[in-house]
Amino acid sequence: MSVLARLKKAILYVRLKFHFTLLNLIIKLVLRKRPHGYPSHYMTITGVNSHGRLRIYLHSPPPTDPAHNKLGQRPVHINFHGGGFCLNFHGRDARFCSLVAHEASCYVVDAHYRMAPNHPWPAAYQDCRRVLEWVRANERGMFDTEKITIGGNSAGANLALAVAGTAKEGELKGVVAFYPPVDFTVLYSKKPPPPRTRVERAIGIVIPPREADRFHAAYQLDLPSQAMLADPRLSPRFAPPEKFPGDGCTMILSCEYDYLDREAREIAQVLEDAGREPVRVWVKGMGHARDQLCDDGTEGARARDEMWRRAVEVIRHAQA
Repeated sequence: MSVLARLKKAILYVRLKFHFTLLNLIIKLVLRKRPHGYPSHYMTITGVNSHGRLRIYLHSPPPTDPAHNKLGQRPVHINFHGGGFCLNFHGRDARFCSLVAHEASCYVVDAHYRMAPNHPWPAAYQDCRRVLEWVRANERGMFDTEKITIGGNSAGANLALAVAGTAKEGELKGVVAFYPPVDFTVLYSKKPPPPRTRVERAIGIVIPPREADRFHAAYQLDLPSQAMLADPRLSPRFAPPEKFPGDGCTMILSCEYDYLDREAREIAQVLEDAGREPVRVWVKGMGHARDQLCDDGTEGARARDEMWRRAVEVIRHAQA
C-alpha cells in the first residue's frame, strides 16, 4: 500500500470513528433510560485466540421441574444483534430472546461481537464463530449441543448466515435471519431502491444510502481486495446453498420498504432452487427493523408478534 493510500485510509478511519463514536454515545444515553426488564444472566467468555472478552446475556428456559428449579441440558439458540456492524445494540433483543427461551424451551445466548471501525471484518465473524465454539464446548454441561440454532437481525442476521454458510456439517440445526444484508459486491447506494424511501417510524426505517455506505466502509476498512467482497464470510449470498439447514429449518425474512429486500429474497430463492426448503417471510408495507421500533398495542406490534411467532416455530422445528 502506497503512502498516499495509507493516508487516505487513516483519514477515513478518523472520520468513521468520530461518526460512530458519537452515534454510540447517543444510543447509550437513550437506552440507559429504557431498561428491558427481561431476566438474563450477564457473563463473558474468552475471545478469539484467548484475546479479550466477549459479552453475553444468557436467557434461560423455564425449569422442567419447577419445584426444584431443575433445567437439565437444553437446546440452544444463539442471537446476534444488529447495528450495521458499528452500533452497540447488544441487549436490545432481550424481549425476543426471552420469548424464544420461554416458547422454544431452550437457552438463548445473546452475544456481542467486536465492532467496526476499530475492528473491521473479519473480526465480528470470528467472534461469532468463537461464540458457537464456546456453546459446542459446553463446559458447564448446560447445552444440548446436538440442537443448536442461530439467528439475528440486520447485521446480526448477516453474521448468523455467514457462520451457517461456513459451518461444518452438523454444527447447526437452524437459522433465523431478519432483514439480512447478504451481498456486499454491490454498494448499498447502488442497490435497487424500495417502493418508498421515506416511511413513518411506526412501520420501520429505510436506511439512507449515505449512512449505509458509512457502515459498509467501516466494516470493510481492512479488506485486502475488492475480490473478497464475494467471500461467504462477508457475503453469505455466495455460500454453497447445501451449507444451510434444510427441511424448513432456515428462515429468511425481509421487508418491502428496505434496500435489502431484494437480496434477501434472492438468497431465499437460491436456497429454494437448491431444495433446501427455506421458510420465506415477506412483510408487505414495512421497513427495516420495524419489529424493533413499534409500540405495543399497535398494528405494527401485532405484525411483530406474528414475525416472532414464525421465528419461534422455525427454531422449535429445527431443535426438535
